[in-house]
Amino acid sequence: MNLILTLLLAVNLAGGKEELQLNLKQGETYSQHYTSFITLEQEINGMQQLIDMDVTGGMDFKVVEVTADGYVMTAHYTSLVMGMNMGQGEMTFSSEGDKEDIFSKVMKGMVGKDFDLTMLKNGTISDIKNIDNIFNGVFEGMGLPEMQQQQILSQLKQSYGEESFRGNIEMITAVFPNTPVKVGDSWTNIIALKSGMNADMENEFTFSEKSDNLVTITGESTISTGENPEFTMANGNETRYLLNGTMQSTYKLDTETNWIVEGKVTQNIKGKVEIKANQNMPNGLTMPMTMKTLMTIGQ
Repeated sequence: MNLILTLLLAVNLAGGKEELQLNLKQGETYSQHYTSFITLEQEINGMQQLIDMDVTGGMDFKVVEVTADGYVMTAHYTSLVMGMNMGQGEMTFSSEGDKEDIFSKVMKGMVGKDFDLTMLKNGTISDIKNIDNIFNGVFEGMGLPEMQQQQILSQLKQSYGEESFRGNIEMITAVFPNTPVKVGDSWTNIIALKSGMNADMENEFTFSEKSDNLVTITGESTISTGENPEFTMANGNETRYLLNGTMQSTYKLDTETNWIVEGKVTQNIKGKVEIKANQNMPNGLTMPMTMKTLMTIGQ
């Protein structure tokens, strides 16, 4: 009798909890489309500068193998678009259409090229292979000097290379708990961001709601580069970012696969950028800055 009561108590305590994780199928392709609107304000030698950017992209992830822990995938970009306005007119670079500028041609060359990754069921990426394949041949037929090619390639890898890709995708996919949860439960994780700057994003997610078709997860996050980050090379200068900020997120997931159907992310980051003294800047340079981002995500 005591054993039966113990079992009943255990069932009641665990009641309503479920494994909230990715549930993808072999052979299926899952798409993701994102648009980010970014406002960057910075001060350079006492002069205020305002930059508005919008970055749009699309990706396909095909599951080639289902393992006990997750999914072996091939992935590729389906579109890449970036617009920028620095107060002197708007510039747009796009993989779509017939734009003839260098960056549009490069973006077009990056689209459709497969690379490999392994995504765990909690949405983190455990392995990335062959991502440099997306850069192969992007300068073909352009006649650019080798030095200019390397400068552009260095900038591209900061935004689309392995480390930046991992952080940018995990910011959207790594939202799942490692233990069963019920509506109202919360959990935490940390994601490393490496896209031009190194920062840690500490997240607290909550299983907010579930309907017949959708699971809703909300998040509250802090973003920090730390108190004494190292200098790294950027555009030929030893540079470091000292930034802190917050992020709020809402993700709506398909109840069958838990793949994201709709999402909204807002970021507010503030701090400064420091450039170490060099021949061109004997006194170095410190630039206060704030950055606000609104990202929407869909299929």
